[in-house]
Amino acid sequence: MNIIFRSICSEVSTYFKQVFLIKNFWILLPGMIAVLLVYAAHHFNVCTWVLNKAFLENLALWLVPMILLVLMSKSFISRDPLMIYLAVLVVVFFVRELDETLLTFFGSSYMVQSKKLVDLLLLVMGLWGLCWYEKLFGSLNRFIVVKISIFGVLWTYFFSQAIARRAFRSVLPNERLLHVPLEETVETAAHLFFLVFAICCFYFIPNRKKDDP
Repeated sequence: MNIIFRSICSEVSTYFKQVFLIKNFWILLPGMIAVLLVYAAHHFNVCTWVLNKAFLENLALWLVPMILLVLMSKSFISRDPLMIYLAVLVVVFFVRELDETLLTFFGSSYMVQSKKLVDLLLLVMGLWGLCWYEKLFGSLNRFIVVKISIFGVLWTYFFSQAIARRAFRSVLPNERLLHVPLEETVETAAHLFFLVFAICCFYFIPNRKKDDP
């Protein structure tokens, strides 16, 4: 167990050293641009769709399945552990997006309550990631751009959740008024970032060969 822990710590340390470089600042741009769009909409009345929570939530219900479709396709073709893991993670994201969504089946309506289920699923994903750490880091280490990009995607999601919990109430102007559109817009940026990442993986990342470790 101690050897496994040291191995994970070593991989994570190497990961952060490769990611936290000035030249990789671009991974912060999706979240930053999303924040600027909200303030532009608020002050200059441009791109006002970013202030529409219902529109962004409905858009997410289209974007997340698109990400899932691309990653599932790549998973079936490549059998790459990272692509498989990310595809399942997107399923969890989709379950989260369905929270408080009203679904209608055969004339009956049902309100989806998935928040507690998502917490459990994320715990399962974390345990799975620990069990698969060698396979996941093996896939990540094949291409440095994949390591950097996936960190950027996850950071953008984390940024949206930090805004949702009002972690920047003392930093962002008019945060009390705009924290909902800020959260939704940054989360939408994360979905778009993830979709672009998935498409790039599908087209530009070669599949693993059968004799690859």
